[in-house]
Amino acid sequence: MKWFAVNCIFQIISGDGAHSPQFNEQTRLVLASDFSKALEKAKNRSKDYNSTFNNFDGQQVRWEFVGFGSIIEIEEPADGVEVSSLILEPHSVAFYLEKIAHRNKMLTQHN
Repeated sequence: MKWFAVNCIFQIISGDGAHSPQFNEQTRLVLASDFSKALEKAKNRSKDYNSTFNNFDGQQVRWEFVGFGSIIEIEEPADGVEVSSLILEPHSVAFYLEKIAHRNKMLTQHN
């Protein structure tokens, strides 16, 4: 058996869906014999990854599985093992770096 990091993509739908489209990308660790079995396992489990709930307006919020963003075989899970990687070519480097600085500030303030 091998470990895989599978990027699952979901559309988040509130009520009848009459809102700005939202998508959620989740990287999940999956133990399987090969790539195809890992994808099959992740897809079969996708309905269990996110619970439906009612938001503050009383609308039901649900996640609908859209597909996969990526899959990579990873080493045995251990401290420092890479489980996800993304290469970006931002339109605005300044805006991207500003966003990263803000994200880092928010993460370090809560820890």
